[in-house]
Amino acid sequence: MLDDVLLRLRSLFRRKKVEAELDDELRFHFAQQVAKFIHSGLPPQEAKRLARLEFGGMEQLKEEHRDARGVTFIETLLQDICYGLRMLAKSPGFTVVAALTLTLGIGANTAIFSYINAFIIKPLPYPQSERLMIFESHDTKKGWTREGLTSTASFLDFQKQNTSFEQTALWRGLSFNLTGGGAPALVEGGRVSWNYFDALGVKPMLGQTFTPDEDQPGAGHVAILGQGLWQSRFAGDGKIIGRTITVEGEPYTVVGVLPGTFQFMLMGVANLWTPLALSDEERADRARSRLSAFGRLKPGVTPEQAGAESAAIFGRLEKQFPETNTDLTLLVSSMTNEIRRKEGAPELLICFVIVGLILLIACANVANLMLARATNRTREFAVRGALGATRDRLVRLLLTESLLLFFLGGVAGALFGLWGVRWIESEIPGHIRGYIVNYGHVDLDFTTLGFTLGIALLCGLVFGLAPAYEHSLDVNRALKEASGHASGSQRSVRLRRRFVAAECALAVLVLISTTLLVKSFIITVRSSHRYNPANVMVAQLALPKTKYTEESRLRNFSEEVLARLHGLPQVASVGAASSVPFGGFGASVVVEAAEKPVSQPRERFGARFTAVSSDYFSAMQIGLVKGRVFTSADAQGSSPSAIINETLARQLWPNEDPIGHQLRFGEQRTVCTIVGMVRNIKMYQLRPRPDRQMYVPLAQFPSATLGFVVRTAGNSTTMATAIRDSIWAVDRDQPISSVEPLETLMTVVDTGNRVLAKMMVFFGALAMFLGAIGIYGVMSHLVSQRTREIGIRTALGASPPQVMALVIGQGLKLALIGVAVGVVSALAATRPLAMLLYGVTPSDPLTFIVVPIVFVAVAAAACSVPARRAMRVDPIVALRYE
Repeated sequence: MLDDVLLRLRSLFRRKKVEAELDDELRFHFAQQVAKFIHSGLPPQEAKRLARLEFGGMEQLKEEHRDARGVTFIETLLQDICYGLRMLAKSPGFTVVAALTLTLGIGANTAIFSYINAFIIKPLPYPQSERLMIFESHDTKKGWTREGLTSTASFLDFQKQNTSFEQTALWRGLSFNLTGGGAPALVEGGRVSWNYFDALGVKPMLGQTFTPDEDQPGAGHVAILGQGLWQSRFAGDGKIIGRTITVEGEPYTVVGVLPGTFQFMLMGVANLWTPLALSDEERADRARSRLSAFGRLKPGVTPEQAGAESAAIFGRLEKQFPETNTDLTLLVSSMTNEIRRKEGAPELLICFVIVGLILLIACANVANLMLARATNRTREFAVRGALGATRDRLVRLLLTESLLLFFLGGVAGALFGLWGVRWIESEIPGHIRGYIVNYGHVDLDFTTLGFTLGIALLCGLVFGLAPAYEHSLDVNRALKEASGHASGSQRSVRLRRRFVAAECALAVLVLISTTLLVKSFIITVRSSHRYNPANVMVAQLALPKTKYTEESRLRNFSEEVLARLHGLPQVASVGAASSVPFGGFGASVVVEAAEKPVSQPRERFGARFTAVSSDYFSAMQIGLVKGRVFTSADAQGSSPSAIINETLARQLWPNEDPIGHQLRFGEQRTVCTIVGMVRNIKMYQLRPRPDRQMYVPLAQFPSATLGFVVRTAGNSTTMATAIRDSIWAVDRDQPISSVEPLETLMTVVDTGNRVLAKMMVFFGALAMFLGAIGIYGVMSHLVSQRTREIGIRTALGASPPQVMALVIGQGLKLALIGVAVGVVSALAATRPLAMLLYGVTPSDPLTFIVVPIVFVAVAAAACSVPARRAMRVDPIVALRYE
């Protein structure tokens, strides 16, 4: 067997020597046979004749020996590859145009697939991540589902009673004030249960994770750092373990450092963790919880089994604690699926479908080019057939050329796709990249390269079959077409026209889809914010509760900072709020009309809660609908007052004037009087949502989280340093989360939609370009092939405009057929886009009218170029055309 392998390898790589040895061996055996006949008494000439009859043809024998080696197919394939490369090099114009077309189509697919591979296909970066589940609270009566827990005590009961999970862990995302060793800083992180890291399967690079004893009330303060914070703040100090740092004004001992590769996407860009250390009151609280939880299933347990057990446990808790647990249960969901949903898996899949359609357009374009090129090679194929080439041999030759061409397009497409990946990266703000799973792993890895080359070769095979079979026809017909200078068989012409119509249909489908998404984004951006974000700077911070333990200190801090900001030059107005639009802080409370209390506490609904200074509304330029804004009369000790938005007013007092009514809110059941109503505004996303919103005076309800709003008379971006200095003049150790223009915060919040819109513009333009190129290429080739016909028409009296109308009419006929098919297809295909659209329906009439008109106009322009060339055909020259 080894000898056979060695012989095959020698036949492939030392072909000349093996052929020489075969020739010598056959000659030797022939000479031996001749000598045998001569020895038997035959004359030399007769001996040679009989030896030839016995041996047969020498070349035939050589072919039989070559077949016996089992490498004939490979040798023929290598010959076809060499010939195909020569033919592609012989037609550089065709090769470059086809390769560039494929580069665009394959490159777009490569870029999108790179993100799909990183965010959807690759597992989460934890050991056996398929066993990780998250818990979501669900109300079986009202039907709502929310992230996180509704009852800490109920979850602790579940933690003790369940048998499905190997470990369950609790966490809460927080921002920590870090002081000492540098400028004050606000660090993202969280409080976590002691087994949080063990449940995820994460090992520290230095030190250790938390122990059960450290997760108890009253235990010594300990912290774990992320590698990023360890390097940036502590210069990668190798002796950091055991070192004391100041967090929230209190000393914490560093016990571990996590590797930079660790990320928990549900918590965001975390770099500092402390133990949860739940108090007895928190453990016993069944009415509320600010925590979230996840768990790791035991080997062999399915999510369905865990979900069934969870439902059973919470069913028992409902009977045991009906006041707090009625209709509540805990859903078990795959962490992988939840993270993929948050990271835009639907958007990525829609992009993938669109680039797939673009690839089909590009492939149809190239197939048309190959059909046109093959038509010009009819004589070559006829001669090959006459010399004995079989149909299968010709098909294999043409398929090899097609695969080579698509392989070149695949290689170039991979490079173009890499550029696309880098462009998308550049569009994603750095501070939100940590929220994206596997973000650092988006690249052209082996999976992506395999996909790229795979689709290139698959498309080369599929779209190369039509030209190959069409022109591997019988010899007589080929010779007839070659001698008659025909433009190819009618079947070939029909095939090219069908390809063009299909291109147009796909292009219109892509254009309608991308136009809907771009239009939705434009409507979102242009929709009124209900305030003026221009020339507004926002400074956000969180005061440490260990330092600002009294309400008077919170109140004094905000008032003193406001006074200093008012004194800055070019400042028009200043306001403060516990949370600002598109900011990082926010709170919600349960509310009800005080005069119409609900019978069951769970019947109350939530509203966004914001404490604001008296001049906040003027600084933000939020319109007052009724009543008044807060004044100095709404001070500490005065009767609580509130301002609500239009949505909350309609829900609590429909068809009534809310001014003067009383509102009850929060856990303390505080009652306040409505003194004003303001317009609905955009708070946390660019798409307007009718969120319920209530505002209370900051003087009456001081807050540890603050956002200072500074409106300037001119460009506000130059004020950042002055704003920081004003805050630090009040408290030099106070970390500031950010000082940014409000417009920047708004842009960052909608980064995903903005990147999606830019990609849709590119994909739409690419589809239209490829569609127009396809029409131009086919019509240009038909004009060149029908030069004699055009000359005859001109000689018989056809005017240049008539000739031009003939060519454009034929092109537009194909375009209109494609447009009609594309519009009908889009009516059904755009329905899945509904979840991504705002202010526009999937069957938007304007889009479905304008896009086809624009495409037909572009198609007419593409046809006009070959049509003008047809107008200039000289009849005399055309009649002599060969």
